[in-house]
Amino acid sequence: MQNQSQTHTLRIAALFLTLAFGWWAGAGLDRVVGDSLEKASSASAKDSWSQWGGSAQRNNTPDGSNIPTEWEVGEFDYVTGEWDPTDAQNIKWVARLGTQSYGNAVVHGDKVFMGTNNGAGYLKRYPSKVDLGCLVCFDRETGKFLWQHSSEKLPSGRVHDWPLQGVCSASYAEGDRLWFVSSRGEVRCLDVNGFHDGENDGPYVDEYKAEGESKPAEDEADVVWVFDMMKEMHISQHNMCSCSVT
Repeated sequence: MQNQSQTHTLRIAALFLTLAFGWWAGAGLDRVVGDSLEKASSASAKDSWSQWGGSAQRNNTPDGSNIPTEWEVGEFDYVTGEWDPTDAQNIKWVARLGTQSYGNAVVHGDKVFMGTNNGAGYLKRYPSKVDLGCLVCFDRETGKFLWQHSSEKLPSGRVHDWPLQGVCSASYAEGDRLWFVSSRGEVRCLDVNGFHDGENDGPYVDEYKAEGESKPAEDEADVVWVFDMMKEMHISQHNMCSCSVT
């Protein structure tokens, strides 16, 4: 009987602590959410979606006005992949991605960033049959391809870098910088403008240059710095890096 009484007392105490903690957490919730909502509203005012979930609040429902409620994607040529917009409705543009894509598109300033594999084959030096992890940048207004960051497959194979999965990380962009986790277990910082601004931002300045060229092509990514988590921290992903840096 004594054991039962003690157990009953402990249960009541645990319930009290749970309720007290719930009240305490809830008491501060209005302030915390209020701050987050204010920041999220500021981000919405700038009309960007610069990270996973739009903001640290992770609300996947953005603010909007005059949002269409009907769509027709139009037709595609299944040989060439070209989009025929003749019968399309409320679709501004279409851009080709790889054969598999994960995460969400990041919209920042006048650009759109998306992780995928190399199925689209945007770079001449990497035909579509070459398996890569790709972060692709498009013009927000037109959908024009601007540049691609390419991560070659790890020699360890599918235990760390599963075939055809590409870049599964959601990027984070702020100002003229973008951060993401590559398919090779690296945190990479890129210049959102790539080489279209005529600069090679460093300290990393060893981007690929075609034979006979003095600088990288505009369709290559401008890498600012690289932190290799597998090398520096002795940790590794299983199968793929599926995460957000925020």
